[in-house]
Amino acid sequence: MKWVWFERTSASTAVPHSRSSPRVPRPDISARSCYDHAVMSSPQHYRQLSLPTGTETLQLQEAARHRRVTRALEDLFSRWGYDPAETAMVDYFDVYRRLLRDEDVKQMYRAVDRQGEILALRADTTLFLAKQLGLHLTAADLPVRVSYSDQIVRAEDRHDISNNEYQQAGIELVGVAGTDGDAEVLMLAAEALDALGLDDAVLHVGSHAVVTACAEAAGMSGDLLANAVRRRAFDGDDLVAVRSAGLADFLAFIGSPNAFRDAVATGTPPSVSSAASHLLSVLDTVMEILPDSWRDRIRVDLSELGAYHYYTGVAFGAYIPSSNAAVLRGGRYDRLLQAFGFDAPSVGFSLFTRKLPPTVLADHHDAAPPEHATGDDLTARVASARSLQAQGKRVYLS
Repeated sequence: MKWVWFERTSASTAVPHSRSSPRVPRPDISARSCYDHAVMSSPQHYRQLSLPTGTETLQLQEAARHRRVTRALEDLFSRWGYDPAETAMVDYFDVYRRLLRDEDVKQMYRAVDRQGEILALRADTTLFLAKQLGLHLTAADLPVRVSYSDQIVRAEDRHDISNNEYQQAGIELVGVAGTDGDAEVLMLAAEALDALGLDDAVLHVGSHAVVTACAEAAGMSGDLLANAVRRRAFDGDDLVAVRSAGLADFLAFIGSPNAFRDAVATGTPPSVSSAASHLLSVLDTVMEILPDSWRDRIRVDLSELGAYHYYTGVAFGAYIPSSNAAVLRGGRYDRLLQAFGFDAPSVGFSLFTRKLPPTVLADHHDAAPPEHATGDDLTARVASARSLQAQGKRVYLS
């Protein structure tokens, strides 16, 4: 989807409106700019010239920087053998409804086509890509490595812009189970952050398997406990079993892998220890293959369970000081493709390129400024321009 306005809007600046509000006639702007003060000063006109929540545009220089960010990530993914994939911007809503929570549905823009079918605009690349892979892959194709850079459209709270995930770049690894698959994707997540110069980024790694094992040990619902772990809130009446089992402090753990190893060894039930051993195995492998600069930047955080409920194993997020939310999220979702007819282990991540600080690759220049072609008329200037372009230069015709 291409947006034409060279402005930027966010949920915090949008003008509230109601579906029951009368339709406002379009202003006559034939004789003036849409950015004229008289136009923008009217709330009705501002509504027409602003964008819906969950969408955004880029200014010219910002768009160029964003293109550099995307290109750097695409080059990195390509070097590791990940081939580009593209998904549809619009698909049938019913295909995904059973995989969505009510809050997910509220964030998804929907429309009705001419046949009366309800359509959904892409709000999560992983879901749309899972359908595409699930319908077309066979066991002979595995393993499959794909990358993507897609725009998503997501309607969030107008007063909360923490979910500005309007552009996602990421990878999916299908067909590699266990430690090797998890470690490969975590390594690439770290390398993606390094490629963008985010030296202060920290990876928080959790595990649905560990939380599920704790829920089973306490004899309670896994979903209930997962919600409590996400909030780091264990004082509710419905969590007495967790406190009685001595697991509340363990589930609130945030710290280094070595400190987590000590916590696991301090009286956790055997099923919890078994689940935790896989997480530790993944982190040990990642520590071996990443440079020393990551030694103190990977933390076990059991509250890191991902933004979507389809994760089944390791889940992780990357945080930087300048952002109040994760700039990268990922994890393992071994049952997601099965919903579309193909059962294969899967793990991946998405980096939200619009959450990155404006300094990322801001000083990078792809090419010298364009030169001006010379000549008295257009024909001469085109000839001059082609001569300069043959030398690898960029050219203005006038």
